[in-house]
Amino acid sequence: MNRGYVRLWRKSLDAGWIRNHKLWVFWSYCLLKASYKEYDAIVGLQIVHLSPGQFVFGLKKASQETGLTIREIRTILDFLKKAGNLTIKTTNKFSIISIVNWHTYQPQEDENDTQNDKQVANKGQHTRSIEVKNKTYVTFFENFWSTYPSRNGKKLGKGETLKKFSQLKETDLPLVLQAVKNYATSEDVKNGIGIRDPKRFLKDNYWREWIEPTQGEPGTSSYIESVKQRMGLS
Repeated sequence: MNRGYVRLWRKSLDAGWIRNHKLWVFWSYCLLKASYKEYDAIVGLQIVHLSPGQFVFGLKKASQETGLTIREIRTILDFLKKAGNLTIKTTNKFSIISIVNWHTYQPQEDENDTQNDKQVANKGQHTRSIEVKNKTYVTFFENFWSTYPSRNGKKLGKGETLKKFSQLKETDLPLVLQAVKNYATSEDVKNGIGIRDPKRFLKDNYWREWIEPTQGEPGTSSYIESVKQRMGLS
């Protein structure tokens, strides 16, 4: 969750919202949850791009965090949508709430006309760049996941592995695929020996040890034998 502060406008007193405690609680909750900058959030197995003033929303979680019932939240959401204070885009798994006029309510510090002009000029290009990046990562990850060997017929932690995968540099993605192919076809792994969980394969750059083909997991007899062969010792 983003830290920092948000602004509260005194005209909220004139609107009478503060007298409706449940409305005020939920509206304040929305302001505090909204992102203050663009970033990519991971929701399940999807990368969701959020703009300033947006946040990923779920009724059950909102109820837990505000103390309001789901029915109360639905009623307040309908009011805020009709009042033009927010919009909500719903998928079959989650929703994205957008605060209308976020930049008016919460202007960035030290803004100037030059920065604004530059942001407007680059907005379309930046958005396209984010979309291409997201699509690229998802495509490479699905390839990685399908190639990765299962352990006892199972592959666990896909969501956690995606988080690790999304932290890789884009230039490393082809290398990761090469590494996982070498790992999956190594002698020990094919025999079910020493297979790591996928997230551990990516942790601490362990995957880099598999960019070049080897004959086994480092430390195992087959790996040691392959090293001896390369050194001309056997």
